[in-house]
Amino acid sequence: MASKITNTAAQSRTVIDMIPGTIQASERRGQEELVNSSQLPAKIRPVEGMVKLEEAGVVFKEVSKGDSLFLDVTLPVGWKIKRTDHSMWTSLVDDKNVERASIFYKAAFYDRDAFMTVLKEPKKP
Repeated sequence: MASKITNTAAQSRTVIDMIPGTIQASERRGQEELVNSSQLPAKIRPVEGMVKLEEAGVVFKEVSKGDSLFLDVTLPVGWKIKRTDHSMWTSLVDDKNVERASIFYKAAFYDRDAFMTVLKEPKKP
């Protein structure tokens, strides 16, 4: 089973969290957790994006326990969440490495947010 994304907003904070570079490291950890999870953002754009992904075989289950930013999902065989060179952006790609959605996830405890934009036309690599 894939790991779950850490709800950084629910963690206690110390002065160490404000040291330069710590926030960026948190963002990189957040991206790593996202690509290794079985979760997608609960905010999905456009409104019909969820239906489009369901038609492609994505199974949306429920809001992740303790973290309303994400939904637990089952992806079709071969689909994955793929990192980009920016720690706050990842891509949902199908079994042919075609981008189906762009995912934003800001893991910073002070301004945590996530959303997914389903592409009208999948982007081929």
